[in-house]
Amino acid sequence: MSSSTRSPPKVEGQEDVKIITFTTGQVRGVENIIATELEGRTDGLGECHLLLDFTNVEYISSVELGTLISLHKRLVALGGRLTLFNLNDQVYEVFTVCRLHTFLTICREDGAGSTN
Repeated sequence: MSSSTRSPPKVEGQEDVKIITFTTGQVRGVENIIATELEGRTDGLGECHLLLDFTNVEYISSVELGTLISLHKRLVALGGRLTLFNLNDQVYEVFTVCRLHTFLTICREDGAGSTN
């Protein structure tokens, strides 16, 4: 898929649980989608659980890692949760090399990974 035809992430779910599926090979646009989903919530995100589906993600940049870290911190501070799942081996390795798997909740289909 070329960079000019990127699709925004797909958002599904109910009020307190949102599943965000990345539709391209990279984690792009997540900041805008999440900001839109969380905007105007009156409950302070209390019990909000965001699940990020990495099935289609082939690469993750340091900027995107920083975005995920910021999102995680924001949600935890407000009583919410963030879970990443369906990471391929290459993307998961980035999280392990950076030691991000030690505080992010990552669920892998093969049963490997962190479940903090």
